[in-house]
Parts: sequence; structure tokens; C-alpha cells
Amino acid sequence: MTSMEEFHPDPRIPRQLVDLLIANYSIPKACFSKPPAASQLPHQLDTLHLCTFGILTTLVIISLILYLEEAFYLRKKVLCSVKRKTLLWSSASPTIIAIFSCFGLWIPRASMFVEIGIGTYFAICFYLILTVIIEGFGGKDALVKKMENTDVHINTGPCCCCCPCLPRIKLTKRKATIFTLGVIQMAFLKPIFSFIGLFLWADGIFNPDDVSAQSLALWMGTIVGVSTIIALWPIGILFRQAKTHLSDQNIGAKFAVFQILLILTTVQTSIFSILAGAGQIPCFPPYSSRARSQLMNNNLLIVETFLLSIVARNAYRKRDDEAGFSFKQSF
Repeated sequence: MTSMEEFHPDPRIPRQLVDLLIANYSIPKACFSKPPAASQLPHQLDTLHLCTFGILTTLVIISLILYLEEAFYLRKKVLCSVKRKTLLWSSASPTIIAIFSCFGLWIPRASMFVEIGIGTYFAICFYLILTVIIEGFGGKDALVKKMENTDVHINTGPCCCCCPCLPRIKLTKRKATIFTLGVIQMAFLKPIFSFIGLFLWADGIFNPDDVSAQSLALWMGTIVGVSTIIALWPIGILFRQAKTHLSDQNIGAKFAVFQILLILTTVQTSIFSILAGAGQIPCFPPYSSRARSQLMNNNLLIVETFLLSIVARNAYRKRDDEAGFSFKQSF
């Protein structure tokens, strides 16, 4: 029996209509209720669902084992301590997202915190992949020196791919710093907005499911979207040069992992949210439509990040005997 504290019908649907649907059309009350607590979940799921959860949890554990093995290898085989730390943090992205998704699987009421955790960490991954590229060249000074006789294309996606008339530029240390700041703003803005939304949600002001013109969630999401596009532009510019000069460091595979994770954590999550909001995902007790969309997204994310963790292991697991460089000189 669902308690009144757990019963929260969609505010867009009149309460009288909700009561009518439950009383006269046999619609389960769970369709309008919070998902079950973690302690209740095992008792409300059938054997098939529990086996599925067990398999997905096993995939997360395997992903973690693969990462730990890769981390041990990098600590032994990468000579530069600065580069080693960056590679360790960047290669962990599929595994960390899988762990967050596993928490969302077993603790469905924490879905919003899971989304905030994934969004915050992946915002930092923007800065990490840029750092992987810069450190692959040997630091900012080495990057500028290597590119001093190269005309750098800036008509790259996602914001300037349709502007072939844009002039080519010479990469200087100042421009490299601007590129870095363009990415850092995303790594800073996304976590700040996430925590502001969390505080406002606790006060009942912020609703992530509300996409009306007066919604804070809509405007905050729009600002973060613009920030994401701005951050992707300098990454795309430098990757265009790196895929030629750093092919021996598997930079293409590393960047592919980043791009796929970007699609999975933004586009895929948004698609499930839109489908749930449009009523295209039916509720299935003990999950409401919204909770079920989050469950389906977490299920897919675990499988997808498991496969990406294998790709990331092969991409990052490479010996590097180059001498180190100072963090101050690089950034």
C-alpha cells in the first residue's frame, strides 16, 4: 500500500481525475507514486527483474576491475606524473558513470542525485580530454611550438562547422589559454548549476521535469547547453590537429570514447525524459512512467559503459616513456 507521503500525482493532471482513474479504470496507484525505497525494492520485483539487476551489477563490477588493472598499468608504465594523473582520471569516465547508474538501479529514489553526479563528473571530463590532448603534445609550450608553422582551422563543430569562410589562425600561447578557459567554464558552470538546482529543489522551487517557459529548469538547461557548445569548440579545434600528430597515442579512440559518452549522458537521457513526459513510456508497478524511463536509461547506460570501458582500456593502456614536464609550464 502506497502511503500518502509517497503519493504525488503529476501537477498537470487534476487530482480529481487521478482519483477517478485509480478508482474506475484500475490504474495502479504506483503510477502516480514515488518509486520504492531501496529496502522495499527487492520485495517488489519478480525473479526476472532481480536476475537482470544482478547481471547489470556484475557488469559494473567487471568494469571496475578492468579500470583498476588499467590504473595499475598506467602507474607503472607512464613516466610523467602529470600525464599519468590526467590519464587515470580521464580513462575512469565509463566506469564512474556505470557506478552512478548502478546506484540509480538499486536506489531509484536517488535518480536526480545520480543525474547530477553523472553530469558533474562528465563536465569535468571536458577539461580532462582537453588536457589529454595538450599533454600529449608535451604541454602548452610544446603544443604552441609544434603548431607555430601550422594554420589551424577553427571552422569545426558544433558551432562553426558551417562557416568555411572563417580564417585560419596561428596558435599562440595566449590563444591556447583562451581555448583552455573556454572548456574550464563548462567544467565550472555545470556543477554550480547542478548544486543550485539541488538546493532549489529542496525548497520546492526547482522541478527538473517542468519545461514550461517560466521554469527555472528550462533556462538553466539552456544556459548549460550553450556552455557545452562553447566548450566543445576548442576541443574540436585541437583534436583536429591532434589526430594527425598524436595518432601513436590512440588519441582518436580516446576522443571517440568521450564523444560517445557525451551522447549517452545527454541525448539519450533527454530522449527518455521526453518520452516519459509525453506519456510514451507506460508505468509498470512499482515504477511510474518517469521512474521507469530512468530505470531504462540506467540499464542501457550500464551496458553501454561496460563496452566503452573495454574500448577505453585498450585506448589508454599504452606505455609512455617520455620525460615529464612541470604542471606550471603546461597550464
